[in-house]
Amino acid sequence: MARKPTPTGGRSRDKKPATSEARVNKPATGMARGSKPATNSKAASPRAVFGQRQVAPRMDAEEGNTPRRRRGDSDWEIRKRQWKPSTLLAPVPAIMVSCGGNEDFAPNIITLAWAGTVCSEPPMLGISIRPERHSYKIIQATKEFVVNVPTAALARATDYCGVKSGRDGDKFAGAGLTPVAAEKVAAPLIAECPINLECKVKKVIKLGSHDLFLAEIVSVQVSEDILDKKGKLRIDKAELLAYAHGEYYVLGKRLGFFGFSIKKATTKTRR
Repeated sequence: MARKPTPTGGRSRDKKPATSEARVNKPATGMARGSKPATNSKAASPRAVFGQRQVAPRMDAEEGNTPRRRRGDSDWEIRKRQWKPSTLLAPVPAIMVSCGGNEDFAPNIITLAWAGTVCSEPPMLGISIRPERHSYKIIQATKEFVVNVPTAALARATDYCGVKSGRDGDKFAGAGLTPVAAEKVAAPLIAECPINLECKVKKVIKLGSHDLFLAEIVSVQVSEDILDKKGKLRIDKAELLAYAHGEYYVLGKRLGFFGFSIKKATTKTRR
């Protein structure tokens, strides 16, 4: 009787693979006898190519095996699930925006997460607010507000100002926060927040569920508690709040600085 060919190009099935590449090419559980799995023999090293899709061996979960990534493996598997379009940009800042404070509107606070820097010169930021919110009409009328950046210690107050309405009472009193006069706008600062950005609205863009307020930053207040002895800002010590998918988080560990990836390994800080 003629000898049957092996499914791996002449290599006996009862022999263990000699290399990691052979392990990668091992057929997954349930593959028909004699068939060959798809391989990517020309795949570059993960360290040489950024973002290249690579394929790793699939292992049988019923046997208790779990895929393991080994340094030097040329083939990786990146498994993704497609979700519907959504606001899953994360993390984003959790901020308290104070407004009002003039003869027409009492001081109020609204908590927002749809916010961010939009321009460096002049310094500008954007905040998005639903038109039905109480603070919307205040900011639309006064064309100014203050972005107050809270810390982990203010997480409860931050959440409170996001779920309570200023129509029903004084949020400063309800959240136990202290209003302080600003330098360039009528809206008050929140004293307990270590960073306060006074802003004047330049443009409003209607988007859909939210309208985008584009504003110029006209003054910045920073607490000395988050400055080092040389006056340098220490964000890593501030424990600022972040927001992601309905949850609050705290920022902490510093990983590097802009441009550190091309600096010498001995360079610890930017100049």
